[in-house]
Amino acid sequence: MVPTDVLVASGVALLLSALPVAAQTSLYSCTTAGGKNITADLPPPECYNRPIKELRADGSTRRVIEPPLSAEQRASRETEERRKYDDDEKRRSQMRRDLALLETYGSEGDIEQARLRALATREAVIERAYKRMDDLKGERRKLDDEKEFYTKRDMPEKLKRSFAGNAEAMQQQEKVIADANAEKARVSARFEAEQKRFRELVAAGAMPVQRKK
Repeated sequence: MVPTDVLVASGVALLLSALPVAAQTSLYSCTTAGGKNITADLPPPECYNRPIKELRADGSTRRVIEPPLSAEQRASRETEERRKYDDDEKRRSQMRRDLALLETYGSEGDIEQARLRALATREAVIERAYKRMDDLKGERRKLDDEKEFYTKRDMPEKLKRSFAGNAEAMQQQEKVIADANAEKARVSARFEAEQKRFRELVAAGAMPVQRKK
């Protein structure tokens, strides 16, 4: 464990090293942890862990020399700085999104038209999947008819593979439809959020970028 007098000397040395030569002719005033007021030509060692006032000739405060931060204080300051940075980055990111929104759309109607176009592409995917499922159901009926010939004997491996392939293809189309419906929900939610934000920006006085027709 480092002796207290060594810590005191180190703290004072650190304070002195940060002072310009001219400033070292000033008076320094502080209050110890015990409540004692001290004024001296140099930063008092008794106040190595306390704020020290550097005084002008008229007694007014030129500046306050803060004590070195403890490990906990440094960690707390770093955490606060990270939080402020993250908050600033969120604000900058929101500003970029807002600008992009105002540059992309001229009205809420434009956003609605974009939403409908985006949904139409997903609807087309769903429609194709349902058509493919109808075809697969037709193929399955043919396979079922062929299976009737093998009620009393094992089906050929080729027919078994056809049934398995048909079932797998049907599952794939069901997944395509489920994924497309989920994407439709995400698209609708995104455009609804953009419409809401666009409305807020315009209500606050923002102007959409005028685009050439």
